Formats: sequence, structure tokens, C-alpha cells
Amino acid sequence: MAKRVKISWQEALGEPIPVEEHEVLPKDKRKSKSKHKKVDFKQQKQKKRHPNDVKTEEDMDAIVGFDDSLRDELDEEIDTFSGAQFVMNDVASELALVARTDVDQMEEKKKKKKKKKKKKEKKQEEEEEEGTDMSKETKKMKQGLQLLDTVNIDTIKRVTSGAQKSKKQKQSEKGAVAGNVAQDNTKPTSLTQNEKKNDEVKSTAKEGGGTKSDKKTKKKTRVNQQMQNEAPPLKCRTDVNLKKSLRKDDCGNGQVTYSEYLDLKVVLQGLETGYLLQGKLRVNSMYRMDGYISVDGLSVDVLTKGMQDRNRAFDGDLVAVRLHAESKWKPMNDDSERRALGAAESKPISSSIGVDQNALHSLWLPSVETDPCFLKRSSEEKDSVNMLEQTRARLNERIKESRRRPTATVVYILARGNANGFIGSLEAKTKVKNSDSPLSSNDSFAYFNADDVRLPRLIRIPRLQLPDEFINRPLLYSKTMLCFCRIKAWPTKHQSPTGEFVKTVGEYTGIETGISAILSKHGLQTHTLDFDISILNKLDEKYGTSGEKWEIPEEEFQKRRDFRETQIFSIDPYNARDLDDALHIRALNDTRTKFEIGVHIADVTHFVEHNSLLDLEARSRGTSVYLVNRVLPMLPRILCEKLCSLQPQVDRLAFSVVWQMNLDGTLVEGVEPWFGKSIIRSCCKLDYGSAQKMLDGSITGENVDEWEEDRRPIPGANPNITNATVVQSVKDLWGIGENRRAMRFETGAVSLNDVKLVFSLDAKGNPIWYGSYELKDSNRLVEEYMLLANYLVAQQLLRAHGPLAFLRHHPPPVSRAMDQTLEKLDKNDMKLDGRSTKQLTESLEQIRQVRGETTFVIVQALIIKPMKPAEYMVAGNGASPESWRHYALNIPYYTHFTSPIRRYADVVVHRLLQESLVGVLSSNNDAPASAVTESRMVELTSVAQICNEKSMTSKNAEKECDNVFLRAFIQHNGDIEVTGVVVSMGQKSFTVYILELGLEQRLFLQEIRLTGSWNEKTMQLSIRLPAPRKLIDEKKDLMENGNQDAVNKKMKTTVSSEVIKLSFMKQLRLHMSTTKKMPLALTFSVIGEKS
Repeated sequence: MAKRVKISWQEALGEPIPVEEHEVLPKDKRKSKSKHKKVDFKQQKQKKRHPNDVKTEEDMDAIVGFDDSLRDELDEEIDTFSGAQFVMNDVASELALVARTDVDQMEEKKKKKKKKKKKKEKKQEEEEEEGTDMSKETKKMKQGLQLLDTVNIDTIKRVTSGAQKSKKQKQSEKGAVAGNVAQDNTKPTSLTQNEKKNDEVKSTAKEGGGTKSDKKTKKKTRVNQQMQNEAPPLKCRTDVNLKKSLRKDDCGNGQVTYSEYLDLKVVLQGLETGYLLQGKLRVNSMYRMDGYISVDGLSVDVLTKGMQDRNRAFDGDLVAVRLHAESKWKPMNDDSERRALGAAESKPISSSIGVDQNALHSLWLPSVETDPCFLKRSSEEKDSVNMLEQTRARLNERIKESRRRPTATVVYILARGNANGFIGSLEAKTKVKNSDSPLSSNDSFAYFNADDVRLPRLIRIPRLQLPDEFINRPLLYSKTMLCFCRIKAWPTKHQSPTGEFVKTVGEYTGIETGISAILSKHGLQTHTLDFDISILNKLDEKYGTSGEKWEIPEEEFQKRRDFRETQIFSIDPYNARDLDDALHIRALNDTRTKFEIGVHIADVTHFVEHNSLLDLEARSRGTSVYLVNRVLPMLPRILCEKLCSLQPQVDRLAFSVVWQMNLDGTLVEGVEPWFGKSIIRSCCKLDYGSAQKMLDGSITGENVDEWEEDRRPIPGANPNITNATVVQSVKDLWGIGENRRAMRFETGAVSLNDVKLVFSLDAKGNPIWYGSYELKDSNRLVEEYMLLANYLVAQQLLRAHGPLAFLRHHPPPVSRAMDQTLEKLDKNDMKLDGRSTKQLTESLEQIRQVRGETTFVIVQALIIKPMKPAEYMVAGNGASPESWRHYALNIPYYTHFTSPIRRYADVVVHRLLQESLVGVLSSNNDAPASAVTESRMVELTSVAQICNEKSMTSKNAEKECDNVFLRAFIQHNGDIEVTGVVVSMGQKSFTVYILELGLEQRLFLQEIRLTGSWNEKTMQLSIRLPAPRKLIDEKKDLMENGNQDAVNKKMKTTVSSEVIKLSFMKQLRLHMSTTKKMPLALTFSVIGEKS
């Protein structure tokens, strides 16, 4: 086998490398000079499109942040790296493919000449038919050239035209080329191929006249000459063989489909200088050939058009891209796209406009100076940042002036978005017709097709990894079984990646298979496994199977504050077992205007030693996962449900925060909060339902009939704790909390809540009812005090640890995305002021009062879309203290402290808080970071990344699990009717928001079997509903009676009632069902307009 080397075409042909680089268009974009139609075999192969492969209604850019990613040189065309050359692998095989000059072919030509001499008559007939077959030959030759995307077309023509000459001419030219290489480019002695073709066109135009037969003869001559100039003869093969060859090419025996990635060092330098850009790739699920990259600081998203530009990247990958020349950018003709350009100049949403700063200060009493920054930048770094900011501004200006969307090619994958794997089904390479037939012995691999439509099709799985069930009965397995596979490699020669079979998930039917598939896809399958046996054995040895061996050590009573005589209670969901938090309240004066508030959190870190096996396992899990029918815990159940859980009437270890508050909800000035380890004994376990009844007056100190007896305080256990005192404490907490909540929203906080589905299950675990979860005042009561405790802890961490503070920050939405949403609402007579969080909140409340709850829910859902998720961060990594802010709460800093049983981030915060109390590793904000601090920052940053990933994947898994139970409910209980509110529309589809589900669903006319008409002027879609069954039966009866006039009259009178003109906020009655075939998926059909 020839040794693989990299060499430019100029070097291969003995030509000098041109100093000036010329852009080489991809093969599918070159303009053919031939009058014969050019056939693209790649397009033929991909002719069968996925039903969802359609353009989106609007190219809405995703939310992006701002980063510095560009350099000054972007004023030039950025096509290739400086000094880049065309490269090829295996020079000998590539030249043989182009020139067909190897020895075997020469011998083949000699044999053909002998046969031609023996069959002169047949040869003459072939020559007569040559004209009619010429177009087919030309197509096939151009199809062959499609296999050479990496080769310069002019170079191909030069090589292939030489292959057409006689052997004697070749031999004479070899010496000339060898002796006059230097003169080849400076003194051309003959016309170029393009000039020859132009001359032919001119001569054709001059001839003008002549008979039809003369014109045909001349046309044949020109075609023959063109064929000789463009390519050598290719071996004729049938269309079937050609398809087989292309399929073989997909398996790695064809052309180099993708470009090699750049060296990482080059990529990092390019990102630093701004020559390359980075961002997260989003693949369009409606048209998976398009991908969009959100680049910090750019006014619009960057487009990767086609699979080659995406260059083997997947949805969610963090990629480095190289912009194309501006001439290749995509014109932005759509109004929504052009509006994004203006939004780039708009200012970000402010947190202070219209806010009473004195009220905001008294509400939170911030004591950490947020002007200085922990991150010290060198002068070189500052210059680099300034340069990138200037370059970013210039690039945005170019985008605005050109009205084009930048396009780019992926040159490196910095981080994989989904390294876990994908759910889908297997497909035999060789088609199997019988369900009992085994896999063909010739198949060395099978195809894996993921359920995610954004992934490429036909991912190859080696035969040795395939399960026996599939090998024995591939057709049956494909139809009934889900499997889980990972992507292992994607060589440049393959049009689709190579995968690894992991496991069979199970049959399509059943809730458990659906849950298993979801957990595998999101990398949460380890949550279903039991903890390591060594961890469990150690816990059992130390605490017993149910914790019966454990008692609070005597030394803990000496070190901790004792709250066991204080009235403390928990408020949680009814079936909760992992009770993280409990509360107490105590009046400090007779007028009951000043109170002591205590938040007591389970002391998990007492049981989980830092860097122990248990700690490392909890860190890898990151969070507990709450599914409809189970909880997958972060910690072993003996801890999360027994020893750590703040169960009533037992002594428990806690980490407490105690502060003083006024009745109006403000903090008492001059009084510092107390942080410390404690021992508590909860008097009772309340749930949100019973606490709400106390607030409503259904449960009082005297009337406790609706208060379950096992959830009341034990009579006589403590004379100072009674039913009445508990009810009064709940009311006091809400009285202060309600005032504080009102002040929070008056000073700029914003609350945006998604719909959360809840289900009731029968004894077998099947859903028998579903609905949306309703937040009560009792939920908000607990929320207010947890928010305040988390804020106070974040403040303590910043004061004590500075750059090591582990924070929870929430960035503001990108102004351009929010502006587009606000403009859309404004066009539909719904004015929202988005200049600040306070004004946004007031506008939403006005929508609720004027337009009603339904409109408010829809508008809120639209406002949520541009929002970014909150994330964990280490304070020292922030570019400025502004990056610590929590946008939704409108506070300067925040963290998570109150749920260590179910969130590992809270465990980290507990450890840092304890260190701050005993003076361990405290840092001076003004002093340079020490080596120890820098090492801790690296560790904490890694933990923050894990917590962010697990938090996001667990939320996605929980939502998808809800959909599994929803589909199961419909399957077992029948179809249901829901209300869909139109929020957008296009020429072939429209999008509705399902009120009952909190789900945005796009409906394609073709899929729901509707016809529609699009009005370009009004940008509105009208849909025609199918005739009702009753009308069809009447028409059938009339036709059977031969009354055609009555049929026509009947149809005319019903046409108008079947047409619905869609508009923003129009409510439709929808029929929600599921697919009949597995896997189950929700389907919708339009019943009519909702009155």
C-alpha cells in the first residue's frame, strides 16, 4: 500500500506553488460550462429527505452572551489560513483516479482497439448513436468528478486532457514539462480551457444559421471536444451499480468527505487573536443540514451550511469556526433577521431603571463591595481584550452593512456536547425481507439510526458488537427494540460516523423502557445503580442498616448550638422523605414588629468526608433526579432518608443561619446574621397542603380536623409547642414573607415559571390522571426564606474567601433576542417595557389584569425563551463583580446552601461556609492570589462545571419523563382535547402553545393532513379543515342517489366554515393522540377554532 503523505497538487505535478491564494469552490457550487445538465450524486443519494427537513418559519437566533473573539484582520476575506495549500492523501491513488493512466488501463485500451478492428460494423453503429448517448456520458463523467471535491478543477483538466493524448505525444511533452516548469505560469503558449470554451460559444453565436442537422452535428462535435477536455472516459456502469458504489464510498472507500481538524495549538492561537471564533453549535431539528453557532458578541448567529461546513460536529458541541469570505455569507432577506441587526446596537436590560435604590438596599443590606475585581489582568491581556472588542464591533458593522449572516466552517471541536450516547434502532445493511431471516453473512456492520433527527443517519456499528438477537432476527429486532449506542469516531473519508453498541434498552412498549432510554441518553443511568459495595459496607458498619447504631457524639453537643427546645418545623411536598430544611420564628418584642428567623439545613458534610469514595460518587452524580414514579438519590438512602433528613421528633445535626427581620420584610440594620453548626429537633412535618390550610383558616389552633394527626406536634412533648403555636408561626412567617415578596418585585425581581405536570398512578404504576402543578402561598413562604438564607451565605463566602466563593449567577437575556420578542408582542398590540426587570415585571402584571390569565401565560412563555439558565461559578473567574449578579432576583450575588441532600453544589458551599467560620484558607481580597488559592479555584471550577451539566441534564430528563407518562396516559385512557394558542406561523407550518401542557408544538400542514394558503402581504396562514364525517356520509348518500347538483351545492355551503385564518393568539381546539407504531409520540390534529 502506498504511504500516506500530504502534498500539494502543484508539488505533485512539478508546478510552482502560486504566491496568491485562489479560493476553490466546493464541487457542488461550481458553474459548469457544459450545456448538459450536471448531476450531483451526493444529492441523488440524499434525495429521500426526513419529513422534518424543512426550513424554519423564522431564523430566530439563539441566546448568546458577549465574549471577545475577533481580531483586526477580519476586514480581509477570511477563507483559508495563510500559506494553506490543497492537500490529498495517497497521491498515487488520487492521480490514478483522475488521469486513469496506470498500466492496467493502458492494457485495457489495447484490448479494446483489437476488438474494434474485428467489429467495424458495430463500431460504426455505436458512432451513430454516440450523439444521442452523449448527454448520459457527460453526466457520468461529471458525476465522477464529484468524487474529487478537494482537487482544483483547473488542475484536473490539465491532467485529464493530457491523459487523452497519444502515448507518443505524452512522451514528448514529459520532457517539455520537466524542462520548462518555471515558464509554465509566466508565458502560456496556448489558450486555457475556459478561453477555448468561450471561443466555441462565440463561434456558435456567429454561425447563427444552418440547417437543423448541421446544428446537431456541430453540437455533437462541441460535446465531444468538451468531453475530451474535461475528463477521460469512465467505465460505464448501470445506475444500480453506481448506487452501490456510492454506498460503498460512504463506508470509507470514496473521496475525502471532510477536512482534517486544525492543530489545537493553532486553534488556541486563532481564538486568542480573533482569527477563529468559538461557540456552541445548534443543529436545526427541522432542517438538519443547517447549524447555528452562538458567538459571544456577534449580532447574529453564524451559519454552517451543509454537512461539510459542519465538519463532523454534533448538536451541543463547543466548536471553533473559521468565517468564510463575506461574498459567501447568507443574505438576510427576512424581516426578523434584519431586525436582529438593529437589536445588536440596543443596550442590555438594566437592573436599576425605575428601581428605588434605598428600598433595594434596605431589603438586602449588601455588605460586600462589588467595585473591585478579584481577577487581575496584565497589560497585555487588557490590550488583547480591547483589540477583540474593537474587532467585534467592526465585524458587527460589516454584518449590518452587508445585511448578510456570516457563514463558517468548523475547524475544531473544543468540547463534546453529548458524550453519553444516543437512543435509536438498528438497521441491517443488506435489506432483510423475512422477520425470521438472519443478518447477511456479508454484512460486516449494521446501521444505527438515532431517534434524534439532528444526528446523521446510517451510523455504522461493527458486526462483532451487535447483539445476538439482532444477528439472528434483524428485522424483528429493528421493529421492536430500542438500543443505546455511542459515537466512537468519524474519519474524514466517511460521510457518517462509526459507533459503538452499548446495550439493548428494551422493547418500545412500556414506561420503564422509556425511562431507561432517557436516563441513558442524558448520562444519568448510574443513578439507577446502587452505590459501591465498599461505600455501603462502611455505612452499614458505622451506622447500621437503618441508622440504629448512630447517636449524636457527645463532643458535637459541646461544639454546636442547641435549638432542640425551639419550635422548629419543616414544610415539604406530601410524600417527601429527604427533608433538607426546617424553619423557626420568634417574636423579639411585645408589639410583634421584630422577629428572629432561623433556617436550619441538614448537615450533610458531617457524614460525607471530603474526597472520600462517598464524596466522589456524590460529586459524579451531582444531583438527585426526581421522576414521576421515583427519586434517584445523590446520596445513599440511609443518609438522605434517615440520618441527614430532618425528620420530626428526633435529634438531628444541622447547619443554621439566624437573622432578624422587621414585620415589613426588611432586615434589621446593625445586626449581623449568625452562621453555625447546630442540633435541632423538629416538632412536626408539615406539607404544603396543610400549611396552606393554616393560611386560609381551614386549620386553626382549635380546629385541627383537616390536619393529619401524625403531622401534628406530639402533645406534651414540649409545653411551649402546641397546635396553636405552630399555626401562629406559619401565619407569622407568611405575613413577613408576603411583605418581603412584594418589595422584591417592586425593586426589580422577576418571576417566570414554567408549567410542571403532575400525575396520579395506580398500583401498577400507570398514570390515571394528570394536571399542572399549582404553586400555593405555602410554597412561596418557604421560597422567601430559602432565598434570603442563600443570599446571606453568598455574602459570607465573598467576605471570607473572596475569589473562592462558590456562587450561583444568572446572566441577563441577550438584548437582541428579547427585543425581537418584545417587538413581536408590540406588533400585536401588547406593549411590554423591557428596559429593566422592574418594568418588565410591571408590564407582565398589566397584561394579566387587562388581557386575562391565558394571554399572560402565553406572553410569559415567550419571554422565558430568550432567558439564559442560571449557572454555578467561582467568583474569581468572573471578569467583574457584575458577572456575579442574579438577573431574576436582581441581587448582586447568590448561592445554593439549602438543599445539600439533593445538590452537590450545596455540599461545597457548606464546606466553604464552615471554613469561613473557623478561619481556614481565608483570603485577603487585595492581596494577590496564592498558589493554594489558585489550586482551589481550579478544583472548584471543575466542580461547578459538573454541577452545571448534571443540573441541566436532570431537568431535561425530568421533562422527558413527564412526556413518557403523558403518552402512556393517552394510550391507556384514550385521546384528549387540548387548547392550542397560535404563537407563530409560516408558509407550511404553524406553532401553538398547548395551555394544558406548557408545551410549544410546531404543526406541519403535511403531517396533520391540512391544506393551507399563505398571504405574502399580511404574512398570515389560512388552513382548510377536512370535511366532518357527517358531511362525508351525506355526500356519499347524495352521490349514490345520482344528485350531483345537490352534492355541489352541499360542498359550496360548507367550504367557508372549513377555513380558519390563523393569527397571533388565536385559540384552536386540538385533538391530542399518540402514534400507533412504536416508539410512541404525541400527534395533534385541528378540530376547529375555540370560541
